[in-house]
Amino acid sequence: MSNLPPKSKLSPVLLTGGNGFVAYHIIAKILSEEPDCSIHSLDVNIDRNRHPNTNVHYHRADLASAVDVERVIQIARPLTIFHTASPEFSNAPVSAYYHIIVDGTHHLLDAAVKVGTVRALINTSTPGVINDNHSDLIDATEEMPILRYPQQKRIYCLAKAAAEEAIQAANRNGGHNDRGVLTCSIRPGLVFGEHDAGTLGKMFTVAQQGRSKFQMGNGQNPYDFVYAGNLADAHLLAAHALLECWGKPRSADSNARVDGEIFNITNDDPWFFWDFQRAVAAETGNPVLPEHIIAIPKWLGLTMGFVSEWVVWAISGGTRTPNMTREGIRFSTLIRTLNIDKAKRVLGYRPKVNMQEGIQTSVRWFMKQAKKDI
Repeated sequence: MSNLPPKSKLSPVLLTGGNGFVAYHIIAKILSEEPDCSIHSLDVNIDRNRHPNTNVHYHRADLASAVDVERVIQIARPLTIFHTASPEFSNAPVSAYYHIIVDGTHHLLDAAVKVGTVRALINTSTPGVINDNHSDLIDATEEMPILRYPQQKRIYCLAKAAAEEAIQAANRNGGHNDRGVLTCSIRPGLVFGEHDAGTLGKMFTVAQQGRSKFQMGNGQNPYDFVYAGNLADAHLLAAHALLECWGKPRSADSNARVDGEIFNITNDDPWFFWDFQRAVAAETGNPVLPEHIIAIPKWLGLTMGFVSEWVVWAISGGTRTPNMTREGIRFSTLIRTLNIDKAKRVLGYRPKVNMQEGIQTSVRWFMKQAKKDI
């Protein structure tokens, strides 16, 4: 028998962006750990990534609307909130990022305080808040400074930085109340997994089309990825840790604090970015031999991205996003690795699914979906 104390109950739970693929994995982990948990999803699109469990309730609502957010929170009356909403890989226009991410976060925090039931709020942030998408990020720690304009020009990252800071500042209602909402933020590496229509979905399509032989740059840029199931584990670890801290003074040991903190989460196994793409291709049955790799110089890739952006803009009048962009080229040629010592030490986080297993599981899911669509 285990001598470990029983885990705190998470229920009721609210997830923003609850029909996104990261939230899908978090819900699956909650249900496996706490089958009778009452779970509420807040999302603008509730038709995708649904769990059939009757304990999971889906609410169509817009984070940018304070009325919508308060309505759902009053219904859910959550103890635990996972704030995973992100419009980066959705159809939302870039102009909407601030309203969804920043205004939405403030609406969530205001409603959480007003309902009076919330004890723990875990925010899914991004390491993009400390990276300008031009410079390498090597073994980055949580203490690195958040970038501001003009160093940071990505609207998405500027909005996520503002949201992250608001959530950190809201911890314990400004630090004066041991019984206030406890908060923390998680910055994951590049997330992949089943239901990932963004990064992995695009890589899967490229692989099936036999285009994985193309590589931008020299391919020698290590990158930190994280399998979505492992990221979900980290979210639950953080939630349990916050709930255990609730009602107690903040830890005097800065090396053991959870509330008001930020945690990097990865698979703890950096891969070269383009090796990951080729591993996906191999799992689809389209392996790329080393001698077949076509390396396109970064400068040429950026030129191609520039032309692609302008052509698509001219044809669509600015309503469509091109498949190839300069930002995407830079993204795939940078070094981006994160130090996760803090998450290991404080949360006890260890990735349960390794990179190869995660890729195999994810690609098998995509293969099954592709067969259904035939």
